[in-house]
Amino acid sequence: MIRSSAAPPSGGIMSQNVTPPMPGYEPPTAPPAPNKNRTVLIATAAAVAAAAIAATITAGVTGNSEASPAPTVTVTETAAPEADTAEAEDAATTTVETDFKVGEKADNGGAVVKITKVVESNTITLAGAQKNAGDGAKYVTLKTVVTNETKASMDLTCSLPIVSALIDDQDRRYDTIENLYEVADNPECNAQLQPGFKDDMQFVYRVPKDAKITMWEFYPYDLENEPTPTLVDLT
Repeated sequence: MIRSSAAPPSGGIMSQNVTPPMPGYEPPTAPPAPNKNRTVLIATAAAVAAAAIAATITAGVTGNSEASPAPTVTVTETAAPEADTAEAEDAATTTVETDFKVGEKADNGGAVVKITKVVESNTITLAGAQKNAGDGAKYVTLKTVVTNETKASMDLTCSLPIVSALIDDQDRRYDTIENLYEVADNPECNAQLQPGFKDDMQFVYRVPKDAKITMWEFYPYDLENEPTPTLVDLT
């Protein structure tokens, strides 16, 4: 090792130690400086790749949107016309099953009634005089033959041996007029129809002028048992 012993020059600068390299020793090589061009190329390639991927995804989404647009759901509410509802109600009314027709013997608990004729009129003969139905009304008369096949007598005009109702196409029900014994040719009050006998009987009803009569219902009056009405088709 060589140490310098020269006096420091004027100016006050201290001496420096200079150590020569050891024989056969090579100092480590400093790492090369980063290649700026290579870094720029890598960054550019990455940006291009990212742009290409983004373009591919965008094209795929756009293509799918154009090829298969989202379905449009349309909800339409349709209200049935009132006329159809009315027709359906009329059909439901006319589908009621009847048991007998005009001209047939309808039997209910031994009270056998055969309707021979249905007459509509503005007037009837009541207690020997003409009685008018009035404005907007008419009379409907059922001419019948009643046969008593029960075990007891029947008073057809002054009591309730036969309960009846006239029914129209709107399912409205009509009762007979009062004092049926005053109707011409009807049995008198308290004229008991004995078992095994028959008699002519007119059931008279006052109904609206435009009423369309469709059925007649009847059953024997019975306080002990639940009645089962019999329906006769009048159409």
